[in-house]
Amino acid sequence: MGKVKVKLWTNQYVIIILLSLVMFASFYMITAGFPIFVSTMTDNSAIAGIMTTTLMLASLITRFFASVIIQKVNMKWLLIIALLYFLGTIALTFVSESIVYLIFIRAIQGIGLSMLTTLVFTMSSQIVPKSRLGEGIVFFAMSTSVGTTLGPLIAISYLANYSFQSLLMITLGLMAFAFVCSLFTKNPVNTEKESKQTTKDEPFYKYMFDKRVLLPCILVALNYMTIAGTVNFMGAFGKEIQVGGRISHFFILQGIAMVLVRFFSGKIFDRFGHRILMIPAAISGAGGLILLGFSTSMWMVWISGALFGIAYGIIHPISQAWALTLVPPEKKATANSMLLIFIDFGLAIGSVGLGFLANIVGYGMTFSYSAALMIIILVLYLMGSNKTAADEAKKKKLSSIKHPRIQPG
Repeated sequence: MGKVKVKLWTNQYVIIILLSLVMFASFYMITAGFPIFVSTMTDNSAIAGIMTTTLMLASLITRFFASVIIQKVNMKWLLIIALLYFLGTIALTFVSESIVYLIFIRAIQGIGLSMLTTLVFTMSSQIVPKSRLGEGIVFFAMSTSVGTTLGPLIAISYLANYSFQSLLMITLGLMAFAFVCSLFTKNPVNTEKESKQTTKDEPFYKYMFDKRVLLPCILVALNYMTIAGTVNFMGAFGKEIQVGGRISHFFILQGIAMVLVRFFSGKIFDRFGHRILMIPAAISGAGGLILLGFSTSMWMVWISGALFGIAYGIIHPISQAWALTLVPPEKKATANSMLLIFIDFGLAIGSVGLGFLANIVGYGMTFSYSAALMIIILVLYLMGSNKTAADEAKKKKLSSIKHPRIQPG
């Protein structure tokens, strides 16, 4: 008899998917909305980048402690507290419109963001059955990516006609919905007791870092540097090429392309590996950013959004899946932690770096120049993946020499 297929879409999995979608959409609504709001108060485009960088640096620092805290407390109650905290930080935005104060608000929001993202990533990986881990992680990643795409789309379209303060009210409502969802979650039980035992006695730095997944993490960081540019400066670019809020169509095409490639990229990875996906993804991303930078009409924006969406839909989840294959089971938490840290780092560096570049060359050329990051991804991947494959082959050869198979009889 065939094996019974373990159920993936349980109530808890659906709740985490929905909560993540709403949470990421809310956060990126604020992230995309802040630069547009700040542009009404100052002509310095680097200020918006500094705000996002401040948030990401606060998130990055908190990330080192979040994974340790999560292991020691009830995750459900920590999720509830973290959501209440984030709701409070949104409410505090109404207190003042001072640039210094808003930078401070972004910093304390970064603390909440770090705890929330680490929590939902950890809870989702423990809820998904081991036999369907790949499928479950891909759909979870899709929910976060759709939220990341919807957030800027909604914010840019909305702020073309309405105020930033009313946008904040919408995000308050969405985060309140996420809070209600959290009340129905359960504290996930980690069944991998043996894996936990193997890591609990290790020094803190060894639990947080593993050099085997450094290359996938660097690739993800570079990818998110380019994403930081599209999230932070797309609204201002719309004004630059005189299409206004219609520039948000970029995110519609990006989202469609991203979702479509996610449906089959996981199966291709399982069957053929990462090379067949990563190479065309990096090329597509570079082409999309170059075209975006030279866009003078909406059809060019649409094509660039689709091309960039292909890269967005492949590079992060495939790098994550690749990273998890490079480490033993007891180090999967370390791999995921490192990926999140490098995502924060990429967003922080990308936001401020591209912000300063935009001050010099304008938003369009900033997007075109950022295509160089995709070329770097391609070059590093080709160099690093060849070395990784050679190292793995060498290890297998040494293992076969040390442990030769004994033929029966």
